[in-house]
Order: sequence, then structure tokens, then C-alpha cells
Amino acid sequence: SSSAAASSAPPAPSAPRLPESRLFELLPDGRTVHKEAPPPTGGIAAVAEALERVGLENYVAAFDAEGFDDIEFLGGLDAAERAGVARDVGMKQGHLSKFVKHGFEARS
Repeated sequence: SSSAAASSAPPAPSAPRLPESRLFELLPDGRTVHKEAPPPTGGIAAVAEALERVGLENYVAAFDAEGFDDIEFLGGLDAAERAGVARDVGMKQGHLSKFVKHGFEARS
């Protein structure tokens, strides 16, 4: 029974191991990369870029959480549909008005 006690001690890890990711791969140099290329629509990265262009980058997580990750779909919405999206992601009224009026078109 002394051998059972000895084998229960785990070997000391050389570095903390993160759980295996479905989406990302950790390279030996420490960089993290996508395992698969983003979808042809650019995924949430393209939506994030568009939101950033119009000063609404604070809503990226909400767009992602609500499944609005297709920039082509979002770009094709009319004002009433954009208002629905803005409400779904919890935009403040001023941001909602800006998004409904201009969409992803930057205004200086």
C-alpha cells in the first residue's frame, strides 16, 4: 500500500497548463492563433472593426453575445432593423440613434 501513496503524488508541472481551446492554439513562442480561419464574413472581428470605426466599440461583446457576427448581414439592414439590433445589444439611446442613422458609416 506504500506504493499507492507514492504514485498518487502528481509530478511537478514545468509550467501551468491551460485547458485545450477549441478555437485557439498556443504556439511555442507564446503567441495565440486561431486554429481555423475566421468565416468569410470576417466573423466578430469584422463587426468589431466596423463598430470601432463609428465609435461604438464598447458594444462588441454584446453584438457577439447576441450572435450579430456577420458584417454583410448587418450592413444590409435598414434603419428599422438596425434599431432592433441596437435594442437587442442594449445600446444607450444616443448610441442607438447614431447607429440607426449612420450604421457603420463613419461621420466626422
